[in-house]
Amino acid sequence: MKNEKLMREGSIAQLLVKMSFPVILIMMVTVLYNLADVFFIGRFGDRYQLAAISLAGPVFSTISAFNTLIGFGGCTACSIALGEGRYDMVKKYSAFVLYAALGLGVILAALILIGMPQLLSLLGTNEETAGYTAQYLRILGLGAPFLVMSGALGNTARADGDAKSAMIASLTGTLLNVALDPVFIAVFRWGCAGAALATVIGNIVSLLLLLKAVAKKEGFSLSVRDFSLDSEISLRVLGLGLPMAASTLLMSFSSTISNRLTVSYGNVAVAARSVAGKSAMLIPMIVMGLCMGVQPAISYVYGCRDRARLRRIVFGVGAVCVGAATLMSGAFFIFREQFVAAFSTDAEIVSLGKTMMLGTLIAVPMEGAYHMCSTYLQATGKVSFATLTSLMQKGIIFLPVLLIMERVFGLNGIIFSNAVTTLISTAIALGLCVRWSREMPDQPAAVAAERAA
Repeated sequence: MKNEKLMREGSIAQLLVKMSFPVILIMMVTVLYNLADVFFIGRFGDRYQLAAISLAGPVFSTISAFNTLIGFGGCTACSIALGEGRYDMVKKYSAFVLYAALGLGVILAALILIGMPQLLSLLGTNEETAGYTAQYLRILGLGAPFLVMSGALGNTARADGDAKSAMIASLTGTLLNVALDPVFIAVFRWGCAGAALATVIGNIVSLLLLLKAVAKKEGFSLSVRDFSLDSEISLRVLGLGLPMAASTLLMSFSSTISNRLTVSYGNVAVAARSVAGKSAMLIPMIVMGLCMGVQPAISYVYGCRDRARLRRIVFGVGAVCVGAATLMSGAFFIFREQFVAAFSTDAEIVSLGKTMMLGTLIAVPMEGAYHMCSTYLQATGKVSFATLTSLMQKGIIFLPVLLIMERVFGLNGIIFSNAVTTLISTAIALGLCVRWSREMPDQPAAVAAERAA
């Protein structure tokens, strides 16, 4: 395949430009449509609708967790299979991704729509925000199958090193989403429901483009004839996708707990957290884009058993990640007041949002090292270490830190809990990577034994 030479021989700069840059664009535009929702709701809605979007965030994260479970697992499985020269397995993995994503999307839609009352209670809505949150979730629930399939297929489409197809599909759908936001929210005055509808329509368009692109890829398949629930296929994909999916799912749960704690400090605190959180989302997403972009190359090189090149890619990209995160966090710190004020004219929200941004930015430079560690462990198939690393920052360490700091420091404890969590998680993740590097098998037989274990 035409991109195998790039993954096998390309320089770090070539990998970043051809594989990471398209993924970063996808991440940037994803943040853009999140910012667009908050911007137009903040300008043309009210603080209760702004809070409702934040409260519904964990549900969106849960949907993302399932498309990550299927898509990232499929991407890793296909990339390793390509490196091993097992092209027949690539067809089976790619077909499994499409139809498993469809099935999971339908199940999620049913759970959201049928369990709405319980869901609203779990999310911590109150009398002012429950109605708006329900409006947003009903439409998001109906669109869940499209959201899961587009996300899963977008990840898997990068498995052969071709990030361009996924980029075009994602950019088209997301820009359509951004274009529809002002029409649905500001012109039609549909508020939260309009924001959700724009999101679903954008994902449907992305899915259609991805289906067309993947169908043309050499060695990939979308045929139901290649779909199989055989454990060699299904468990391989689900196992490789588990670390990142579990992280996203636990992040959803942690966000729910954090939101419920924040609600006790008033709707202004929830709205300010919604705005400030967008800066915390932007930088890690760019860093994740750098890591996820080269993930197929890491998996491919691991499949080829080229340990020297594997180290060069991991250390080179890791250094770029840390440097980029440091520069961006500094820029956001300097302009944090202007950033918050762009999304809300409410003086209370702006004032509190500045403090919340400070709390999110302190440990951001460490995000570069943390995400590189997580990507390295997952891309090389070390599921146990990868899962532990992914869960630390989003729950295992975060939840105890959050609860203790909130009890001791109140709202300020909530604001700075993520920074403390990131520092602890990164230190542990680096230790796990060093251990795996020493244990990593060199011979194919040893690799097979490790996978079986």
